[in-house]
Amino acid sequence: MTDSVASRRPVLMIGLDAAEITLIQPWMTDGLLPNLAALHRRGVLMELQSTAHWLVGAPWPAFYASSTPERFGMYHYLVWRPEKMAGERPSPTWMPLEPFWRQLPGNDRRVIAVDVPLCYAPDAYDGIELSGWATHELLQKPGSSPPDLLDEIRREFGAAPFDEESAHELSAAECIAVRDQCVETARRVGEVGCSLIRKHPWDLAIVCFSSTHRGGHLLWDRKIRKGRTTDVQLEKIANALRDIYIACDTAVGRLVDQAGDDAAVMVFALHGMGPNNDRTSMLPEMLARVLGEGRDGEQPARRTRLTDRLRKLVPDELRARVKQRLPQVMQDRLTLHWRSSGLDWSRTEAFVVFCDLDGYIRINLRGRERDGIVPVERYRSLCERIAEDLRTFKDADTGEALVSEIGFAEQIFADGPMRQYLPDIVVRWNASAAALHRCVVSDSFGSIAWPTPGRHPLGRSGNHRRRGFVIGAGGPFADMRNPGDAHVLDLAPTALDLLGVPQPASFQGRSLLRESR
Repeated sequence: MTDSVASRRPVLMIGLDAAEITLIQPWMTDGLLPNLAALHRRGVLMELQSTAHWLVGAPWPAFYASSTPERFGMYHYLVWRPEKMAGERPSPTWMPLEPFWRQLPGNDRRVIAVDVPLCYAPDAYDGIELSGWATHELLQKPGSSPPDLLDEIRREFGAAPFDEESAHELSAAECIAVRDQCVETARRVGEVGCSLIRKHPWDLAIVCFSSTHRGGHLLWDRKIRKGRTTDVQLEKIANALRDIYIACDTAVGRLVDQAGDDAAVMVFALHGMGPNNDRTSMLPEMLARVLGEGRDGEQPARRTRLTDRLRKLVPDELRARVKQRLPQVMQDRLTLHWRSSGLDWSRTEAFVVFCDLDGYIRINLRGRERDGIVPVERYRSLCERIAEDLRTFKDADTGEALVSEIGFAEQIFADGPMRQYLPDIVVRWNASAAALHRCVVSDSFGSIAWPTPGRHPLGRSGNHRRRGFVIGAGGPFADMRNPGDAHVLDLAPTALDLLGVPQPASFQGRSLLRESR
């Protein structure tokens, strides 16, 4: 990039994590989200294509690095490490992830950043940043720049109302508590953002809200199957998501007012939310059937363990509550133990790595995996056979196919320094709600019972959708006539364009302002 398309102006970026545009648009029209509607009138609304099309956990690093997953590697908070034959939480030592705004002070631009999801906590730099105070999920412990800022925020605004996500079916009272937490968290994040903008000089301010993410997962479905409910509770639950979005809209209005009339504003979501169609709880058994484990007198590559049988006897809610009390490292170990331990690598050709929503499968490839057994010449044919056989599974009652699309790494990812960490096979599921299953069947591989009929095993009624949106207002956005296609990779280049800062050579996106002229 050479000259900026606009004179240097302050830029306010507001992230509504996993907010769903099909909810926002009618609520703007109905007057429930007046601040977002006002921004829309002052500019443009664009749909965002997203790296979530294949890797649902990749949009945030794709946004702040303006690059695709094969360059940065992160697709979840637990990533498979082939050299260790284990999943591991990303860290700067083996998976560097540097947000674009931390480079801006070197370009004489002042930065404020609040709660951008899935970032490493900042080392002290010449910027104001609060990380992990009220985000939906963390890579590391909360942190800040300068280091004492986090304590200052806690003294002035208290601890964030968020706790760990509840991984079990919720009662009516628990659903209402989630709503209240999300509303209060949105209010406090807005107050923190306004306070920092008021106290510190800035050129770029980024403030992100995770309430839409948490609320979307846990409150998408209004049905309550656990315990008794009152009419008052049902009414509150029916309006819970709306209330969360209204709280975020109110905070957006205050941030925009605090930023002032000169600021260009981008409000964005990198992916959306809808009914939970996650079938990954069934994928390990589906894959075992496809690979022939335990059939025709063979011994399975993964033995049935006593601990697995005992775990099933403990109610989901109790397991979740005990796990939440453990340190993060112990939580990760338990998660990986239940999902991937007990495999005999000398006999395992393919396996499911940690995933959520989409199914991620790795080939135990010789020369890449530490204990790999599949020769390179068999890699492609094994991927194709697994994909073909997975497509045979369908709902036992409706006959609807489980799988909507399957992608192979060599087709959906370019070459890149971190591609070795990405799945070999990505399984995208049918869009219908997974909780509707009783069991699934395959003419070739038999039937598999859905583990929790009528609900999802993790208690989530909502899960991610592939596309996001951006509302641009003020400055050059007011004159945009043909915005064209947009991608999450384009947001950082657009912000730099507004700030008059050259785009790094590593960026793969392009300024939306230049494309619209």
